Amino acid sequence: MFKLAVLAGLGLSSIHAATPALDPQIAKDWMTSKEFTLAVADAMPADKYGYRVAPEEMPFGALMIHIAVSQAYRFAQIAGKPMPFEVPKTIDKARAREICKQLLAQSFDFCIGLLAEFTPEQMDKLYEVGWFERPKITGRELVLGMFTHTAHHRGQAEVYLRANGIKPPAYRF
Repeated sequence: MFKLAVLAGLGLSSIHAATPALDPQIAKDWMTSKEFTLAVADAMPADKYGYRVAPEEMPFGALMIHIAVSQAYRFAQIAGKPMPFEVPKTIDKARAREICKQLLAQSFDFCIGLLAEFTPEQMDKLYEVGWFERPKITGRELVLGMFTHTAHHRGQAEVYLRANGIKPPAYRF
């Protein structure tokens, strides 16, 4: 009887360990977000990466870097890992588009790769984020928050495209 209870307990432990902390659909949605964001980045001509729609707004290239750095930073925070890349201190205007797209791809690949690795403990843990009304949030909320943050800034980037007479890529989700 004891042996059966131990084996059953081991079976339940291994089933629990193999259960992902997040629905696998989330990784598919992040992959779509990657493709869509890269399409938006690609739609802006290289010579317009310094364009800003208003003086108080970030230039288009800085906006792309902001998306890449923000999501990678927060996912690294959840995973307890270092940032997967460094942003160059200065970016040559001629290579800005190429560098921004590379950083976006690296960031999305890093984040998407971590989605399947996150544990239930990491998703339930509270993380310091310092956001106005919510200074601490769970890992689950942080994953959703970064998905929303990316969509918010991608929408902002589409306004930059339209301000330059460029039709943004078709919406996808």
